[in-house]
Amino acid sequence: MTLCEAIFIVLFLASVMVAIAVFLLAVTRRKAAAWRMFLGMGAVWCVYFVILVASNLMARPRVTAAGEDRCFDEMCFAVVKAQTLSSLPVRPDRALYVITVRATSHSRSRTQAEGGLRARLYADGKYFAVSAQAQQAYELEHGKGRGLSQRLAPGESIRSVVVFEVPQSVMHPGLTLDHGFTPGYFVLGESPFFRGPDIITLPEMQ
Repeated sequence: MTLCEAIFIVLFLASVMVAIAVFLLAVTRRKAAAWRMFLGMGAVWCVYFVILVASNLMARPRVTAAGEDRCFDEMCFAVVKAQTLSSLPVRPDRALYVITVRATSHSRSRTQAEGGLRARLYADGKYFAVSAQAQQAYELEHGKGRGLSQRLAPGESIRSVVVFEVPQSVMHPGLTLDHGFTPGYFVLGESPFFRGPDIITLPEMQ
């Protein structure tokens, strides 16, 4: 747990305690005290969000080179291979990106997984999710692989393939890995609000 995560957790727990206190004061008809406490907690959150937004506006997205690890605690992921293929004949304006991601557990003692992790392509301010149809077609031909959220033993490493279908006009996309909308959106240094995503560059296409 980082210091910023600890700050958010402490602030959240304090807010819960304040909410309970405000409720108790309100039911005992001490509304003035309840209102002061509510405004005080609100002011603290306003300051926190101002700092959050300001830090995000000044921060630059992290760029991880192909082959290098992008880590979430002890679970690390690296793009090791990328291919472009033609899409279906009925959709000549589309291209398939087949990306191989290496997942490695650096844990020394326990089996773990990076639950809820999702991969998306990002280019020109747009996200492209994994294509369920293209992924299924690839797995029918090459066999079903292990997903990014697979549980790994300490020191274990696997390769996972994700397939995207994107317009031919998309140039030089990068891969993003995230957990969707989580409490991390409100943690200093981790929030994606008002800044571009952290990118993993793709290796030379094959």
